[in-house]
Amino acid sequence: MPRSLEATLAALKAAGYTTETPQELELLGNLQQLLSPFYRGDRLDSLIHYGLAEMFPVAAYRRWLDGLPAAVRAEMLEKWGEPEKSAMAIRHDDEAFFVIPRYKIGNLAILPQPPREERWTAREKSIYHSTKSPPSHFYFATYLWARERFAADAIVHFGTHGTQEWLPGKERGLSVFDYPMLAVGDVPVIYPYIADNIGEALQAKRRGRAVILSHQTPPFRPAGLHKALSRLHDLLHGWTNQDEGAVKERYRADILAAAKQERLLADLGWTEARALAEFPAFVETLHAHLHELAETAQPLGLHTFGRAPDDKHRLATVMLMLGRPFWEAAARLAGEEAPDEALIADYERLTESAPYRLLRAHLVENRPVEGPTDELREMLAKAKKWHADIGAGNELPALIRALSGRYIPTSYGGDPLKNPDAYPTGRNLYGFDPSRIPTPQAWEAGKAAAENLLAEHKKQTGAPPTKLALSLWSVETMRHQGILEAQALWLMGVEPVWDAGGRVADVKLVPRERLGRPRVDVVLSATGLYRDHFPNAMKQLARAVELAAQADETDNAVTENSRRIAAEIERQGVPAAAAKRAGLTRIFSSESGRYGTGLDDAVLASDTWKGKTEGDKKLAQLYLSRMQFAYGPDEADWGKKGDEIFAGKAVNLYAAHLKGTQGAVLSRSSHTYGMLTTDDPFQYLGGIGLAVRHLDGKPPALYISNLRARQGRTEAAAQFMAKELATRNFHPGFIQGLVKEGYAGTLQALDGLNNFWGWTAVAREIVRDDQWQEFVDVYVRDKHKLGLKQWFERHNPHALAQMIERMLEAARQEYWAADPKVVAELKARYRELARRHDVKSDNATFEKFVGLTGYGLAGAVPPAPTLPQPSEAATSAPPSSEPAPPPVITGMQLAKIEPATVASLALAVVLGLMLVTAIGAWRQGRRATG
Repeated sequence: MPRSLEATLAALKAAGYTTETPQELELLGNLQQLLSPFYRGDRLDSLIHYGLAEMFPVAAYRRWLDGLPAAVRAEMLEKWGEPEKSAMAIRHDDEAFFVIPRYKIGNLAILPQPPREERWTAREKSIYHSTKSPPSHFYFATYLWARERFAADAIVHFGTHGTQEWLPGKERGLSVFDYPMLAVGDVPVIYPYIADNIGEALQAKRRGRAVILSHQTPPFRPAGLHKALSRLHDLLHGWTNQDEGAVKERYRADILAAAKQERLLADLGWTEARALAEFPAFVETLHAHLHELAETAQPLGLHTFGRAPDDKHRLATVMLMLGRPFWEAAARLAGEEAPDEALIADYERLTESAPYRLLRAHLVENRPVEGPTDELREMLAKAKKWHADIGAGNELPALIRALSGRYIPTSYGGDPLKNPDAYPTGRNLYGFDPSRIPTPQAWEAGKAAAENLLAEHKKQTGAPPTKLALSLWSVETMRHQGILEAQALWLMGVEPVWDAGGRVADVKLVPRERLGRPRVDVVLSATGLYRDHFPNAMKQLARAVELAAQADETDNAVTENSRRIAAEIERQGVPAAAAKRAGLTRIFSSESGRYGTGLDDAVLASDTWKGKTEGDKKLAQLYLSRMQFAYGPDEADWGKKGDEIFAGKAVNLYAAHLKGTQGAVLSRSSHTYGMLTTDDPFQYLGGIGLAVRHLDGKPPALYISNLRARQGRTEAAAQFMAKELATRNFHPGFIQGLVKEGYAGTLQALDGLNNFWGWTAVAREIVRDDQWQEFVDVYVRDKHKLGLKQWFERHNPHALAQMIERMLEAARQEYWAADPKVVAELKARYRELARRHDVKSDNATFEKFVGLTGYGLAGAVPPAPTLPQPSEAATSAPPSSEPAPPPVITGMQLAKIEPATVASLALAVVLGLMLVTAIGAWRQGRRATG
């Protein structure tokens, strides 16, 4: 993110805007100071003194507040009290001022997006109990300052994603008095957004009033095999080619030892005894697994706005876009005997592969290709176009055009490996027509995926399922065009009816004879964004439940569960008609106008519970309370929870329907986003597992509907995660990509571990102790010898400290059965970092556990950074005594701020820029997604 900001400032200056072009380190040094008051107290005077803040009269804010409708004003005052009491307000010359952190560069001002909550809010209350939270006075004061005092001509929200578009209010058709619109007023909003996240980009358009400018995902390459796996692959070939005898026995022993050492036995779900007993089958399984790992698309670092990836990564991305037909055709053209192994090699030798060499010769060196087939010639023509499209050359010009009020061409966007037409970027994203969900093509793929799911569940558990839960996400549906919805329909034995225009006009029951199996009951958990974007699909799914429940069949689980729940609710005094509707309800989401499950914040607050039993209870109750809003057969009751539907009777209908769930499914269709990229997967799929464990005493099986490839398949979540760890978080090539990103890369490493902890907290059955140990070996002990100690030390030692804190918290709360010697080593390393880098945790229990008794540690505080001289732009003079300079904030310091993981930045006379990761933000993750 800092590099994107650096490139953007340079482009603006070149276009004639009055600004400067500080380099990345200077930008980071100044931007980090702006964040200090959100983490530590007593920093406001210091920011003013060093010219990094403006004083904005509370009286001016009050005039704006008094002009709001009485209901809006009353809600804010009830929640936050008087504006003068804000933690970001000071008194000077007997007048109250908000202190607005900002970094002014010519006619541009960069501001961190303010926290939605005041920092004094009690964690227990804010995390577990607050569901309707208007943003703080300071939040609105910051935007008001940008609009009125700074008189910004435009606001650019910089980074996916901010908080403004997720503020409480109507889902669509917002009024000027809904909170998202109150923030930005009538100032134009421009929003660079990753092309692969259409759903959230639409949220920024619909609720944030933004013009979207698409930007590229990171580049990709085939993950390849690191040295240990490459050696193992050679051993497999050696065993296969060796005659029986002592040498072949030695190969077998070496293969088993290497597979165990690299955790592959556990990843594949094989025991050592089984591998010995069925060794030829194990070799075949392991060989296929290594091929899959090597060919998996691996994102490389981060994309810098407006800059093309380097040539090597650009070519690798094109190679993945072309896919296996090209890899094998290129290998055959080069005369290789095993074209299926074209990419199965050490990741550092990718440039030696036949597909890469062919692309380089054709696209970079402009050499003619001798002897290609017509098919290969056609693929190379596509490659030439796609290579040009990956240049990112339109991104910065699009920003300049938007600031000039000119038209921005539109684009659908999407995953570039599956949909190369998502590029070139720099275009205004639009959404898929929701009335077409599912498309006929998605319907056929979804039916096959549903049968695959049933077969996989029977394989895993020994019996077919009777009740499953599916997690519906808007961003996923826009990518796969309704495959998961098709799965839900086919599981229940219902099919869509399309009109002549290709829109789903109705659904109808599939006869039992044609279905060929019992109907499966399905509970549907929809994200807040899905609820906003696909109400028509929810209507058809709700109708499908009614049809399936009415089918008079002795083995119909939909009917059986509907009647059982209706009877249970009727026994609680609910009228029979309402109880029947409750029994037919299967779709649940968060409260209308609200987003998220609350688990993202809560799992990180591991000091708010003691042990797994209490943790399960508190987290499950939080999830069930946030996701209990029902969407059943009567649209008059849509968006209501039990006590609203049943005249005050405390019924959590979602909990009633989740009981007995045997499996839960989440789809993954993007090559950029996996299970650990953001906090959403553990919130939504993990949340279902957590709730079912709480209700039934045992968790359901968790599955990933893997839709990345042309032929989707269902995989156990544990195996999917293991492959992701192997090709990303634990892979030296992936980590080297992060290292090249400097400070921003440290935050990505931290995000991965925090999200792994999220899975541990909600669905510990799919993570393993050896995976926790591997995080230690890779990031703390640097097993791949990548210089990680020096990397963290140079760019962000706080990130490493917070990773160690998360490891130790997992051990302290007994989620990870860590070796005591490892725990001691981690404690010592944390104390060292704390002494040398002024690390402070907000978790007092952890500090006691690690051997620290409070703030103000024994070591010296790091040297103060170079700061600018006091600014004449400050509204009034700073205090007479010179305050200490604010600390360098390089990572997450105290409690996670409510605004998700984005720090924004306001830009100047011409724009307001919001910077996500400069805040040392909690994760790139999403406050609410879907």
